Amino acid sequence: MDDARYIFSSIDFLNPNEKYRLYKASKSVYEIFDMDKEDLLNLSLLSDVSYEKLKMVKNYKYTKYVKSNSDIVITDIYSEDYPKILKDIYSAPIVLYHIGDIPKECMVSVVGSRNPSSYGIRCTENLSESLSLQGFTIVSGMAKGIDGVSHVSALKHGNSVGVLGNGLKICYPSENKFIYDKLRNKGCLISEYPPDCKPRKIYFPQRNRIISGLSFCTIVVEAGDKSGSLITANYALSQNRDVYCFPNYIDTGFNGTNVLIKEGAGLITDVDLFCQELKTIEISWKNIYYCKGS
Repeated sequence: MDDARYIFSSIDFLNPNEKYRLYKASKSVYEIFDMDKEDLLNLSLLSDVSYEKLKMVKNYKYTKYVKSNSDIVITDIYSEDYPKILKDIYSAPIVLYHIGDIPKECMVSVVGSRNPSSYGIRCTENLSESLSLQGFTIVSGMAKGIDGVSHVSALKHGNSVGVLGNGLKICYPSENKFIYDKLRNKGCLISEYPPDCKPRKIYFPQRNRIISGLSFCTIVVEAGDKSGSLITANYALSQNRDVYCFPNYIDTGFNGTNVLIKEGAGLITDVDLFCQELKTIEISWKNIYYCKGS
């Protein structure tokens, strides 16, 4: 099974939406490797993925998966340990690699600028520490700036999950190696890409849908008008998740958060009060994803 998972996750000529449509249109995406022409044509009609691409999948040649002595574990969307809340989103990743246990409880995403102000850093530290003390797991992207601050602050008292835009054997950015090691030893690292996969520009907006998809709400601390944090926030909204923001002065370069608030995102004015409110919201999400049918 690991061979099939590894091969499917290595296919980069299918985008996440196409892979997800194949999942919805088939009993198992791995059956494609053994399908004949008629089955491929039928699957193409059901999934709206071109027959030519499906032929490429069937004939895809890749080095056999060799499990190293690392602590990397493979799971997929058919497995019991795959996060239920992530499985609910459109374009959910079919295969996940992870180091450390993927948390079962509700998670909260914290994202923001790679070059935050001292105000943004203070907000992130206060928020992440308070949320972790309340038992929440903080999810972010292990990038420079707000992401890294949220991970380190959360791990002082609780758990954190880093979602990478590259394989788990690679630490990117390299200056965040100490955060990578902290997450590896005490938290959890997740990627949809094979372990040796190098970072590519396209992977980072793709991984943002996983950051928001793992969480029942996303919090944006500081974001410019065209920042990756806004991509994560928009993914969260499309996934029917709540978005909250800290307000900013309009001349700081972080007006993206104010725009989100103007468009309906929740406004955080008191961290302690927000954490109390979030506990109430969490109960309903637990009822949806962790109590019913469990």
